[in-house]
Amino acid sequence: MNAKALFTPILALLLVASSFANGAALHAGNVTKVSLDQIHPTQPAIGYDQVYYKLGRFKKDPKKLFDEICEVNGQKGLAHFDKASKPNDPTSFTCEDKVGAHPKDMKTIVIAPNNQYYLTDGHHTFNAFWQMQGGGAHFKVNVLVAKDYRNLANMQQFWRAMRKDGNTWLENSSGQPITYQQLPTSLGMKHFENDKYRSMMYFSRGIAWKKPQHPIPFLEFYWAKELRSDFDLNKYNLKTEKGYRQAIMAISHAILDIKSSNVGGSGQSTKAMGQLASFDKKAFKKLFKAKKGKIAYMLAYKNSL
Repeated sequence: MNAKALFTPILALLLVASSFANGAALHAGNVTKVSLDQIHPTQPAIGYDQVYYKLGRFKKDPKKLFDEICEVNGQKGLAHFDKASKPNDPTSFTCEDKVGAHPKDMKTIVIAPNNQYYLTDGHHTFNAFWQMQGGGAHFKVNVLVAKDYRNLANMQQFWRAMRKDGNTWLENSSGQPITYQQLPTSLGMKHFENDKYRSMMYFSRGIAWKKPQHPIPFLEFYWAKELRSDFDLNKYNLKTEKGYRQAIMAISHAILDIKSSNVGGSGQSTKAMGQLASFDKKAFKKLFKAKKGKIAYMLAYKNSL
């Protein structure tokens, strides 16, 4: 999910500054343009509601869509767009900077011994790009190569190295172990299980926890694993604002109450995993802002399906 920790920010900037390449010439630190159907997932589940929020926001707020495309491409943000702009036509809108100028904002891939690309950060964003109008399998994005594993002899060695490096999550949405052969072979939401606890971690961010300065890979999944064993989401109606409000309130307090030095088997303490000292009422209120809060965008899209 996140191999960015393999680089220091300074090293990444130096490597990416002018290093665009393709195919055999690619190395760690390069930026390359790929279509979404060229990327293979490294986790079996996503939080559907997180993707629904993005899709709902993109539908109601096109500026946010183009701004996110610019950010993902390492171009900081949106400088200009108009009614004729199309997400799959980079010439129809303008970003603030050149591609790859801000590598810390980019999604990351690794290269396997079979010369295929495996996504290590960005499953939710890229699934949203796949599902959105103007997106799809052939939608193109620029990504940062976090690591090159082509020196390994075969794919079995690759997956062993991926597990060792923390670049794959081999547990399903119920917390049961899977093999790498059971991972989705393509992006597209229909290929992924829905992990409701992963969505809860996204929406409770800023309320009960914040992302540490140097987060471990799959941090939200470790939290979700910790919560899954003791917190029952099934008793909440996650199709209504009231039900979601109750769920976020309860799970945020559950996060704050956890005292552990090994959250979800991560080997990390609650503090190291970003646990806040107290419930942030301001962030909670913002999450449920009428019409323009994340929950409003998410439920509008989710309930339109």
